[in-house]
Amino acid sequence: MKVSPSLISARLEFLADEIEKCHAGGASSFHLDVMDGAFVPNLTMGPDLVKAIRKCTSLSLECHLMLERPDKYYRSFFDAGGNIMLIHVESPISTGNLLKELKNQGIPYGVVINPETRFEMAKPFLENAEILLIMSVHPGFSGQKFIPDSILKVKEARKYIDENGLDVDIEVDGGINLENAAACRNAGADIAVSASYIFSENVEERVSGLRDL
Repeated sequence: MKVSPSLISARLEFLADEIEKCHAGGASSFHLDVMDGAFVPNLTMGPDLVKAIRKCTSLSLECHLMLERPDKYYRSFFDAGGNIMLIHVESPISTGNLLKELKNQGIPYGVVINPETRFEMAKPFLENAEILLIMSVHPGFSGQKFIPDSILKVKEARKYIDENGLDVDIEVDGGINLENAAACRNAGADIAVSASYIFSENVEERVSGLRDL
């Protein structure tokens, strides 16, 4: 299974070392939780931190834009070194218009749905998406408990993506540990995002354990 460690739980005073441990464990990318304190009740990183992370790794950086105005700020994160913009269908803008704008600029993107959002809400936006990110907690804070119904949503998405011949990876984010990541993998998920589980113990071992699923 591909693993995308979420750096929201890394020790920022040792950021380069934390990233290197993820490399050693076999991480495939890094997940960057960008929160504005409005769309979700937390405030996290800006483009300057993304620039710093970019200097520490050549792996893909997924910018998960939990913002009221992702249309206003995505370019700053792309220019800072982000490789793919993950856009919520719940954002209070026209998701379709923003994704068209990203496509026209050649910026890779993914589509995100919250736990209360039905999978069918993402279907119109998947044709040119690289990732479907299924949130398995309510976004905002790491350390939350995994919502088991997310596995059913993964199964539904896997069936739809396969039947329609789409080249979209299914990613799951929220409360991920070795046990529920295995269940998500069996349901058809391709990528596990994990924050507190990875960075609370031996980082390399936890990344490699998830990767080996």
